[in-house]
Amino acid sequence: MFSIITLYGICHLTLAILCVLMKFCLKNYIPKNNFVKMIEFCPYLILTCHMVYKCFTLEHQYCEFHHVCYGGIENMHYHSISYDSYTGCLDSSSIGDVINNYYEVVDDGIDCETTEYGCCHIENKCETSYEFDMNFTQYQKYYILEDDGMRGVINTFITKNNPIGDNCLSHINYINFYEDYQIHDVLFIYFLAFDGYIVFYSILACMDCCKDKHEFEKVHQGSV
Repeated sequence: MFSIITLYGICHLTLAILCVLMKFCLKNYIPKNNFVKMIEFCPYLILTCHMVYKCFTLEHQYCEFHHVCYGGIENMHYHSISYDSYTGCLDSSSIGDVINNYYEVVDDGIDCETTEYGCCHIENKCETSYEFDMNFTQYQKYYILEDDGMRGVINTFITKNNPIGDNCLSHINYINFYEDYQIHDVLFIYFLAFDGYIVFYSILACMDCCKDKHEFEKVHQGSV
């Protein structure tokens, strides 16, 4: 995964360069007074403090999510997906939040339970078993023999495109989405800041143009 701290630094530097370029291009339209300078500087100062805070508080973690498991004579054996995170490792509870967040992004408004092939499902049994240190007897009793094996299965509410569900996401897909979500949060902050500067400089340029036009009309009327 791309380092979030590095991304903060790149976005911060890019924002500064873009703002300098905009200010240079519009230098004839931007008033040179302390009030304007203060408005220019304050958002960047706030972003700088936010970046420094994140750099000191973000904790890089190497994580594993156990998605495949099988029983031995008594003990359970697991296969896991390795990934890294700056906002905490996923567990059997928080993976449900990621699944819900993904569905909110791709929601097509169709109730999958009423469709021909039904909904996509994903198992959460192995991670739960790992967290509670279950042996095979406990796993079999709780996840295989009860509720027709449907306990520990999460409905993702995504509509299957065929009986097999070729479009259904796997654990690695949801983990990749979780990692990308952290990057999108950083990019959103800086895109929002950049949009704010565009609006700010545009307003200043429009005000200056209107002021020049008004002064020109006054001079023109006075000469007549």
